[in-house]
Amino acid sequence: MRATTEAVIVGAFAGHRGEVGTLVLAAHDEAGQLVLLGQVGTGFSGAERRRLATLLAGTEVSAPPVAVGASMSGVQWFKPRYVGEVAYREYHAGKGLRHASWKGLRSEPASGVCLPRDAGAAPG
Repeated sequence: MRATTEAVIVGAFAGHRGEVGTLVLAAHDEAGQLVLLGQVGTGFSGAERRRLATLLAGTEVSAPPVAVGASMSGVQWFKPRYVGEVAYREYHAGKGLRHASWKGLRSEPASGVCLPRDAGAAPG
């Protein structure tokens, strides 16, 4: 069984034909700081990738809204405005989500999205 969590979209690697490729996700820690949660590149239809590209257009920023390492070059960063739901197999603080899959956009405000509480393997 896979757990699910909400995540704030903070960036994306470009996909084909102007579509969104892999999303970069974040969540708020206990201190309220936005921190990197991980990436998700599966679970999207072509239509969903195009919809996300249209939705995120105009929210681009030049600097990442979260602290990131050098492996994040080539990411288009966005204002932390939109929230999505992802399923995942494991979450480890400092390492992020493992085996994440996109489930869809959510209507919750980005300010209320917190890190998953269950470190380690998802229940089940």
